[in-house]
Amino acid sequence: MTQLKTLFFAVTTAALAGCAATPRKYDDESSRALNLARAGGVYDQDLRDSPDGTRSYRKGLFTTLLDIASLATSFDAPLRHLSGTQTFMFNATDIMATPDNPSARPSLIGWMPGSLAANEDDAYEHYVTVVDEAITHAAESMSITATKLTDVKTPEIDEHPLMLWSVTSERYGCGKSNCIIAYNIQQPTYWKTPSYVTGREAASYNIAANHPEEYSRLIFRQSGDERTFPVGEFYSAVSADMPPWIVMYFPPNTVFQGGEPLTYPVLYEQGQQLMFKEPNHE
Repeated sequence: MTQLKTLFFAVTTAALAGCAATPRKYDDESSRALNLARAGGVYDQDLRDSPDGTRSYRKGLFTTLLDIASLATSFDAPLRHLSGTQTFMFNATDIMATPDNPSARPSLIGWMPGSLAANEDDAYEHYVTVVDEAITHAAESMSITATKLTDVKTPEIDEHPLMLWSVTSERYGCGKSNCIIAYNIQQPTYWKTPSYVTGREAASYNIAANHPEEYSRLIFRQSGDERTFPVGEFYSAVSADMPPWIVMYFPPNTVFQGGEPLTYPVLYEQGQQLMFKEPNHE
């Protein structure tokens, strides 16, 4: 029976790969975080609710997947026009990692209302504008300097370039190019919006998390031994300035608060950090 369940899950996963996540009814027995994650394509069973939200990821598998993926997807050559420190950061982190399970990777998920764009290409440009504005406003609210690097040659994902921002802040130890924001937007797909996504329209341009490689992400990285930048606060600030139809998912050990990584997964919606906590334990 266990083998049959595993086979069924593998077949389902393969069928879904590359397609937008299917809208589903809200599950009252699951957290809002899990409902949004599932609707956005984070459907694998490693992610689940737990009584307090801190045991919502299957232990043991995450570290192995992430380490292997990071090594396998490190750049073969330095990025042109980047400093040595910036190049080292890219080679040493999981910005370009593609673990098999969607729950093992940071993902930007969105359901842009269909009325906001004329087509999928137009929707892509609108997503980029929305994210750039959110980063700019978040930086202003935190009194840090964020500069988009427009003259940098970066890898492409789904034929769209990885976007880079350099962050400087003496207060948080960001200087000499050791702090960077990287994001990319996959080509949106004309799809449908789950009824429980705030600010929804029935039709939308969806960016989902379930494709093996072509998924959207927004990641902050600080190189060096001192992780003093409040990454969790930054993600909350970015999320707060985004429209209600965009959420951000982060697996364990990718969000830093108080200099320490959160050992459990979280999802950001409208500036709120949501945990994968069973509703009956709220």
